[in-house]
Amino acid sequence: MENTLQFGETIREPDVRLLSDMKDVLADKEWLRSAGDFELYYMYRELSRTESDLQRIRKAGLRYDITVIPPARLGKEFVKTKGHYHPIVPGAKVSYPEIYQVLEGEAVYLLQKAEGESIPDVVVIEAEKGDVVIVPPGYGHISINRSETTLKMANWVCTSFSSVYEPIRKAGGGAYYLLEEGFVVNPGYSEVPEIRRLEPVEPELLGLERREDMYGLVEDLERLRFLKEPQDFAEFFGEAFEEN
Repeated sequence: MENTLQFGETIREPDVRLLSDMKDVLADKEWLRSAGDFELYYMYRELSRTESDLQRIRKAGLRYDITVIPPARLGKEFVKTKGHYHPIVPGAKVSYPEIYQVLEGEAVYLLQKAEGESIPDVVVIEAEKGDVVIVPPGYGHISINRSETTLKMANWVCTSFSSVYEPIRKAGGGAYYLLEEGFVVNPGYSEVPEIRRLEPVEPELLGLERREDMYGLVEDLERLRFLKEPQDFAEFFGEAFEEN
C-alpha cells in the first residue's frame, strides 16, 4: 500500500488520523462545514529494526513510534496532531513524559501545562531534522507542520498508559492555534499565558551526539528510564526545560 512503512525488518501499516477525527479541535469551523473528509497524518506504532530489538524494547516497557504529517491547511490553520495529555504515574505525583525527534522536515511543538482547569504555562519549540524535544511531566502537547514539506518524527514513550485526549478536545484544541498570521488564543480557554519560546534539548542530556538518530538508544535503554519513572528525574527535566 502507498503508506506502508518499512523500518528495518518491520513492515507496518499506519493508524490514520482523518479530518473527521479532528473536528472538535480545529480553529476554522466555517471551513470545516464545507470540507470533505480526508487523511491528515499517519501513525506507525511499536517499530523496531530487528526482532531482537523489539523484544528488548518490550522488556523495558517502552515503545518507538513514527508519525508522518504531510503539509496541509485546515482552513486558516496549519495541519497538526489532535493533541493529548498523559496520566499520572501510579504511586507518584507526576505524569508520564515523552520524547520526540524530527527525522524529516520541520516541526512546531506546542506544549501546555495543566493545573486543574488553568493553563499556567504554554511553550513553543521549533525543531528541524535531528532535533530532540522532551515533553516533560504535566504538559500536554500538539505537533504542527507549518512547512510545505512532509514532517516525519519519531517518539519514545512508556507503554504503561493510554493518552488522554478529552481535555484538549473539550476546550476545542490547544491553548493557541497556529494560523498563517501566527499564534492566536483559543477562546475555549478562560485565560492563557503568553507563549514561552524554548530551543530543542541538547542531545548530550541523553548521551547522543548532535543529530544522532535517537533510535540508537535501543542499545542502552536505561538512558530512557525517565520515561517510566519521571518522579526520580526532577533535576533532569529542569535542565531539559530551562530557559535558553
